[in-house]
Amino acid sequence: MRKLSTKVVNSALVLGVLAFGSSIYLEVNNASAQEKLPVAKAAIIDVSLILSSSRPWKEAEGEMKAQVKIVREAIGLKRAALKDKADELKRQQAILAPEVFQQKVGALQQEQRNLQREMQVSNNKLNNVLKKIRAKLRTIIIQTSAKVASEKGMNLGFDRSNVLFFNDGMDITKEVLERFNASKTKIEIKPKS
Repeated sequence: MRKLSTKVVNSALVLGVLAFGSSIYLEVNNASAQEKLPVAKAAIIDVSLILSSSRPWKEAEGEMKAQVKIVREAIGLKRAALKDKADELKRQQAILAPEVFQQKVGALQQEQRNLQREMQVSNNKLNNVLKKIRAKLRTIIIQTSAKVASEKGMNLGFDRSNVLFFNDGMDITKEVLERFNASKTKIEIKPKS
């Protein structure tokens, strides 16, 4: 009988602890439920449109085109010089020994491969600069979007490319573009040598 009463007491204690714990859990949950979460008010921004049509991007793009032109002109001059060497080698073919001619052809081919490699390196550098500019401008656009959205009482932002449908009143692209264009944003463009 004593063993039975000890088991009953232990069971009662366990049930009491569980009941006490669950009542605390319910009180904490009720308190959390009573805290008012802010209502989500979404803003939609077409980041790609702003980036491609903004003044800072057009200025950066103009500078990049100028740098690309300089690189292409320099490579064009080297290519023309190689062509002149190839033409001269063709004229000399009849008077050169076959081994000497093949040596010169090999050297000329190596120069062409080096020029090709130089072009690839230059293109990669310019593409990397372009990616960095886009990333910097994109970050500024997002910061500007957050400010405009906050001023309008919006607390959540989505890029238009990720949204299937929305109310036109949620779209703040125009205001963000105007503010971004009015900013003094200027990105320095310097490809690494």
